[in-house]
Amino acid sequence: MAVKAIAEDDKGVQHLIIGLNRENIETLLRGDVFKLPSGPVPVMTANKSDVILLFAETDEELAQRFPPAMRPV
Repeated sequence: MAVKAIAEDDKGVQHLIIGLNRENIETLLRGDVFKLPSGPVPVMTANKSDVILLFAETDEELAQRFPPAMRPV
């Protein structure tokens, strides 16, 4: 499962975090498309907001890369 999270730093700037597992990467390599989970869209600020891409082999490993408050359920 692809994971999407929005984090806000101490200056109030929102950042988009995308977590991908092995299956997601293989889908992209085949030229297929996958969708991120629906939900809120971050307010991206030019030259300040970051898009962070995380990778892990499995969903369980991917969830561990997120802080406890942001882990997918």
